Amino acid sequence: MASADRVLPLCDLLLAAAYADDHLDDREAERVQELLAYMHEGALPQDVEARIESFDPKAFDLEATAALFRGDPATDREHLLSLVAAVHDADDNLDLSEDEFLTSLAAALDLPASALGGLTIKVEVEEVRTRFRKASIPPPLPPGAKKS
Repeated sequence: MASADRVLPLCDLLLAAAYADDHLDDREAERVQELLAYMHEGALPQDVEARIESFDPKAFDLEATAALFRGDPATDREHLLSLVAAVHDADDNLDLSEDEFLTSLAAALDLPASALGGLTIKVEVEEVRTRFRKASIPPPLPPGAKKS
């Protein structure tokens, strides 16, 4: 999927995914290293190790990084989403900010929402609000009942 000249941007993308919830969990960092090492037959090149050490999540530009992969076949871009989801899954925590990152990545990769199937927890905020409003309003009084 990633050619040699895109290894560092791929590294950045995976690290940004790990930081999506505003902190780097050790298990997510380990997953990033495992994925990158797997792509390099078990050993991380020095430039990748240096990139991991120097990564600044605040300086990461999702649009610019995703643009490097946007021309790939849809199946490769979907595979990239699954790699990011694997990083998110590493800490066994469900976090909406991670889902938002994945959704933003799918859009930046010019993938349809259907590409996220099974990779995100879909919570319809408006639906939750509507259900809360319905649950918090008492039912109408039966005909002839007196208000107390």
